[in-house]
Amino acid sequence: MTTEIEKTPSKPTGRKYASVKALIGGEGVSQAVREKQTKYAAETAVVLQLSKLRQAAGITQADMAKHLGVTQGTISKLEAGPDKDITLHEIREYARVTDQRIGVLFGKKLTHTEAIKLHARGLKEHLEALAEIANQNDELQKDIKGFFGEAFFHLFNIIASCNDKLPCGDDNDVEIRIEIVKGNKSPVALSAIKPNSLEEALA
Repeated sequence: MTTEIEKTPSKPTGRKYASVKALIGGEGVSQAVREKQTKYAAETAVVLQLSKLRQAAGITQADMAKHLGVTQGTISKLEAGPDKDITLHEIREYARVTDQRIGVLFGKKLTHTEAIKLHARGLKEHLEALAEIANQNDELQKDIKGFFGEAFFHLFNIIASCNDKLPCGDDNDVEIRIEIVKGNKSPVALSAIKPNSLEEALA
């Protein structure tokens, strides 16, 4: 029995979408299809990123297969399959062949506060390592000190910019202002310094 839907061929709408999510939202797809797509996206998040990483590096599936010592069909199956089928070895090989870093993190999603604290701890460790290098290498001292000043200014700018996006109100009015006093000079307020004039202000 031929249904009415089968009798009526689908017609191209002419609309273009940047992603599957945008297409689903723009074409009024049913809730059942939405749920299936969401489930599929969750089950293939890692392999999708590996595929994008390979393509961004200009490497074909055939090239990747040669590097991994497998067939192109194996790579095609890997990139079209679910995340549960991929191994840590294969993830490591994608990182090696594309010359990129791939971080794998398991567990519940970090909150914004937890993520910032984690990055802050990592930043502290790297800065301390650079400080140790500066103490051991006279030739690098100037460059490292210069980097510290630049990093400090950029971090301050990021915090100040985000602070400006907070809601205004009597209870939330917070001014981020740091004054640096060098020798007998007048205090320098970083909040009033333009990025390209930091070195002049601190000279």
